[in-house]
Amino acid sequence: MDRDADIPDAVSVNRVLNFIKHLWSETGEELDVNVFYRHRTLDALGLAISNHEDLSVSPKIIELRGGEGSAPLLLFAGGASCFLEMQQLIKEIRFPGPILGVALTAFNRDRHQPARVEDEVQSTLKALQAAGIEGPYRLLGYSFGGVFALELARALRAQGQKIAFLGMLDTPLGEQEWPLMTWGSFMWQRWRRAHTRKKNLRKTDPQPRRQTSAQGSRPMIERREFLAKKLKPLSFRYADPHTAYYPELAPQWMGDYPPLYDAAARQLLRMKGVYRPSRYDGELTFYRSMQGSPVDCDPKTIWARFLAHADWVDVAGNHQSMIVGRNAGTLARELSARLTR
Repeated sequence: MDRDADIPDAVSVNRVLNFIKHLWSETGEELDVNVFYRHRTLDALGLAISNHEDLSVSPKIIELRGGEGSAPLLLFAGGASCFLEMQQLIKEIRFPGPILGVALTAFNRDRHQPARVEDEVQSTLKALQAAGIEGPYRLLGYSFGGVFALELARALRAQGQKIAFLGMLDTPLGEQEWPLMTWGSFMWQRWRRAHTRKKNLRKTDPQPRRQTSAQGSRPMIERREFLAKKLKPLSFRYADPHTAYYPELAPQWMGDYPPLYDAAARQLLRMKGVYRPSRYDGELTFYRSMQGSPVDCDPKTIWARFLAHADWVDVAGNHQSMIVGRNAGTLARELSARLTR
């Protein structure tokens, strides 16, 4: 890689996350997942390291792409607020103003009093005021970032501010908000897919594998936690977001994260677990992936009753592929047309 190459454009998000994880395991130093937007080349990153900058902390507002004028597009990423996941979409959007990322605040709260979506909204309002960013506002959120965009729009409207654009990209809700029949049907389909995969696997590898257990060499697991993990994914809908093991029940949970990323992921999953949506009367555009997500039901079956004036737009791809490749270009053109009206 050239020393002056633009890192966000040159490197995939998976490679960056693997690099951050490897660096942490080798040195004990963890970089913020969005550090490459502040130091976009190897030369710039090397200079920051030599100047002993703290590269583990992210500013609240991150410039993802420059532009003309003072009216930015404010973007909320999905997951643990890693904007590199959306880099191709960011690059493809034809919008004259700057595109600014709003990073997730690290509240470092105790699990018994977890941070809520309302806390993130208040943190964002303070950051916008400190940066001198005024309306009319253009807000876009991917995955659960759409909830932050929605609730920020609600708070801004309550202050008398104008929302020029609000977009939600395939935003899910926690399973506790799914209607029981929707949840039951989704779990049944999910079980059938898993059962088919196991059946096909047995055909190619008929030898049974012996399961070993190290339970005797570790402390006894609490009975409730043991049952919850044993019954996963059925138990996740009814689990208490305040329990220590709650994030590990989530279907999105992969584990083995570096400390800062682990804390951000746990905080976000608890936020999702305690969030309760309410009716929003403003205009917005909801972009729904046509192939959906393997871990979330059709968002329209849940959101339609809360979003009174939503314009529903179906876009190509699934939850992940809708923002990459040709799908990103198609989505960007649709977004660009609405942003520049």
